[in-house]
Amino acid sequence: MAAEKIIGRNIGNNSIDKASKGGGKINTQNANDKISTELWMQHFANALVNQNAIDEKTYKKLMAKISTEVNRRYSTH
Repeated sequence: MAAEKIIGRNIGNNSIDKASKGGGKINTQNANDKISTELWMQHFANALVNQNAIDEKTYKKLMAKISTEVNRRYSTH
């Protein structure tokens, strides 16, 4: 009985709806626009440099490539 209740609930990383500890729902749907795409890519570049996975020179190159790629992907030609 108890196992059925636990298995039947949608909890953890595989559930669609996430709830913060405050009880409010968090929308986990991805936004597909230029600003959010660029911010996510910059976020990961910052994480790499902060963890010393890449050096400052590589970081600057990566940031330039991110800007170029986002502009190319979302150009209105």
